[in-house]
Amino acid sequence: MRRLLLASLMTLAPALALAQSAPPSDNGTPPPPGADDFGPCPGFGGGPGGPGGKDHRGGFGPERLMLDFYSANTSHDGHLTLAQAKAANFHPIVEHFADIDVKKHGYVTFYDIEAWRLDDMAQKLEQRATALRAQD
Repeated sequence: MRRLLLASLMTLAPALALAQSAPPSDNGTPPPPGADDFGPCPGFGGGPGGPGGKDHRGGFGPERLMLDFYSANTSHDGHLTLAQAKAANFHPIVEHFADIDVKKHGYVTFYDIEAWRLDDMAQKLEQRATALRAQD
């Protein structure tokens, strides 16, 4: 199962890395404030000793999320309960647990969390695109 997770993570990593960087502007000026706000959900930085620290790129990538997920999942069954997330101070998961657990199982999987993160990222990209269209 871990190999499957790692393989799926490897396919997502390049796309997420591209989505995290703000594109340079055409006229050489820096990008407007908020241009890179469509990266991963803020709040995944639990700080030292807690889940969600920054990864090697300075962001909160899926690699770090997977490590934090498996650290918090003390039963090692791939199902993270709200109680486990609270015990691990996994704040973004605790705050958005109901949104992530769309099937209302009472637990979330790594794939549920990653799907929620990608949906959140897509929503932020849409908002940014709408704002850019409004500037025309």
